[in-house]
Amino acid sequence: MVISKKNITFIAISLFVLGVMLSTFWQGLNNPMKPLYVELVNGTDLLIPSVVIEHGGGGLQEKITVTQLKPKEVRVLALNHKPGMGFNVQANFADGSQTEICGGKSKDHWFFRETITKFGIYTTPVR
Repeated sequence: MVISKKNITFIAISLFVLGVMLSTFWQGLNNPMKPLYVELVNGTDLLIPSVVIEHGGGGLQEKITVTQLKPKEVRVLALNHKPGMGFNVQANFADGSQTEICGGKSKDHWFFRETITKFGIYTTPVR
């Protein structure tokens, strides 16, 4: 059986593409942990100038500031945090008032919805 240069080139390219695909798959398996997702929902008719999320544990302290959350806007954030450890959410309104909550204390959920209203912040485990 004779193999032409064309067939050798095709085999080499195919093996290279297969190697890249397997390497990408393997790197995905070695991810240290999956992120905890927080969905911020502005349930008011007001622009919220800033929302601050703080969490920590195991020698790590992280602070995320979301700015200019428009009325009825929804944003999803990914935290480097394990479920059940909790996180603080503080909404700062334009008139200087604030509301805050410690949410995300459920160990069974990796996705939380934080709905900001005029009366407070409500945490809902999503999944």
